[in-house]
Amino acid sequence: MKKKLFGAMLLLALVLTGCKDESSAQTESENRSENSSSEIVSVEVTSEDVTSAITEEYPLLAEMDVYDHWPSVAIETYLREHNVLENVPSLPDVAKSYVELTLDDPSFPHYLTIFIPGTDRGAEYSTILEAVNFVVSNDETDGYHIALNTTETIQVDYFYNFDDFDYPDGMFIFIEALDKGALPEGIATTFDFATENQITKRDANQSIWTEASITMTIDKGASTVNVGNLTPQNETGYFTNPLRIYAAQIVTFDVQAGGQINGFIFETAGLWEKGDSVSALVNSLPVDANYSVDGDNVILNLEAPTSTYAITLSAQSRLNKISVYVV
Repeated sequence: MKKKLFGAMLLLALVLTGCKDESSAQTESENRSENSSSEIVSVEVTSEDVTSAITEEYPLLAEMDVYDHWPSVAIETYLREHNVLENVPSLPDVAKSYVELTLDDPSFPHYLTIFIPGTDRGAEYSTILEAVNFVVSNDETDGYHIALNTTETIQVDYFYNFDDFDYPDGMFIFIEALDKGALPEGIATTFDFATENQITKRDANQSIWTEASITMTIDKGASTVNVGNLTPQNETGYFTNPLRIYAAQIVTFDVQAGGQINGFIFETAGLWEKGDSVSALVNSLPVDANYSVDGDNVILNLEAPTSTYAITLSAQSRLNKISVYVV
């Protein structure tokens, strides 16, 4: 690939040299016949000419967007479209970059591919990323780098590509907005368990909470504990400060008026004397659930919007609030 690039540039140089030689020969002839001088014609090579020469040699680059700098706007646009507010630091002194959104990789849902022709700048970019608290890991066998930001919302992969038939020598950088950590899209409706104001039904077998167009129902199911742990000796139960949902109880969310549930934020009470509310909730989700943990909160993004969503608790979880996002 390096030879092919050199060959294209050499051909361009020979063409330009030929123009100059022809002009010089013509000038010498005119000087001999007319004893006069003639101005030598110069050819200006623009950045667009160089880009055209490279993309003709490497057609895959022709399919990518081209920038005469680090593609900050393209990166920011991609991240914001995936609800990621953090940014990726730039690599300085970039004269040319090629960018495309990759959606056909079977191993990843989406990422931004950036190609920067030139030298190996992997070590330099690692230093830049680490300076803004990205955690960088390196594979010494092939020079592949992976960097993850502190909130785990952005992953940056990069390596130096050389001797490749399809691309000139240069840096490949892949920026992936990780879905985990991203807030659900939609309008939030919140159940606040500081009071029982939103309860419309409460007994040992079922409690119903209603807010706006959302209904949350807790059923006893196969649990050995009544809803709210209601008993003749405990008629108050545990519906507030925090709400307790016990193992094998089922919590179901329904939306009316044509909306669909797109995700949740569960604000748990965290650790308690016999368990962990976060772990209990996370272990109750499907194995392929798109969730993240932020302190004592669990953020759940659904794979597809739905009018009803149910969770069967694997263990007791205690909650302060639940926000339901509807689209």
